[in-house]
Amino acid sequence: MSVRQRPFIVFAVVATIGAIAYGAATAYPREQSDEPVVLAAPVEPALIRELPLPEPASTPFIAVSSVEALLDAFDATDFKLAPVRRGHEQVPRVLLAELPGDYHTVEQVDMVKRLFFKTMLPLVLRVNEEILVERRRLVSLISILEAGRELKPSDRAWLERLAERYRTNPGEFTTLLRRVDMISPALTIAQSIEESGWGRSRFARNGNALFGQRVWSKGAGIVPQERENGEAYEVRSFSYLIDSVRAYALNLNRHPAYSNYRVERERLRATEIVLDPYALADTLVGYSERREHYVETLKKILRTNRLEQFETARLKPARLAIPKVLERVAQQ
Repeated sequence: MSVRQRPFIVFAVVATIGAIAYGAATAYPREQSDEPVVLAAPVEPALIRELPLPEPASTPFIAVSSVEALLDAFDATDFKLAPVRRGHEQVPRVLLAELPGDYHTVEQVDMVKRLFFKTMLPLVLRVNEEILVERRRLVSLISILEAGRELKPSDRAWLERLAERYRTNPGEFTTLLRRVDMISPALTIAQSIEESGWGRSRFARNGNALFGQRVWSKGAGIVPQERENGEAYEVRSFSYLIDSVRAYALNLNRHPAYSNYRVERERLRATEIVLDPYALADTLVGYSERREHYVETLKKILRTNRLEQFETARLKPARLAIPKVLERVAQQ
């Protein structure tokens, strides 16, 4: 049996990769307040908008043993980039748990690009779906409060957890709506390319780290070989690729350094049909010590790879149909 004929296995990662694990990894427990939640200030109508996405479908996460098995996965789901770029087809729900062990040995540049785009795009779109679920519930709670009614205890508890994760207060709905929002797929992919070397970096291979996020807890990441004496940071590692994307999205959505990103995103939401990844890139001067040079690099990656064509990409609403020759273990 050739490598391309081997089945790939669906990862049993419901508890780890699912939204529950996401919340547990990014929020800290707090005592629930008995105080009623009230609107701290009127919410601007422009912030309460219905984003054009369907409800997320149940999605399997897969693991593959080799690049050839990954190619099999993409072939089996008829995943082609050209029609996605033209807006003629939606993206199959092929969510990769981690890159195959021999991915870094691929020498053909075009092959590396195709594999990386097909790996990253579904992950980014899935994370945006998760954010959208939270945003829609947030908007529904605002509607309840604006109608003069109180929230149920379960809704109040959920809102407190959401506000804590996004580092604001439950009643500051304008701030929450600006933070609980989807990220730019094009810019996200551009940054993952730059930060992970197309997924070939040591951090990506050994820690599923795609965005070079730093952590100062010893053992929570991978120590950079070029780290200067006296420095204590590590590059944060993750169990799965999607965890890295989730952490990146949360970082953009709540960290003070990226407030301009959120302001520009809000402006674009109000004036444009789709987000402009080039305009958003201008707001990320603080992401890297290279500052303006980093931003220019991101723009070059966007232009060279025509990544803006992915900005309107959407996942197929239907659950991925795993071919019978492939083993299904679990699904999210």
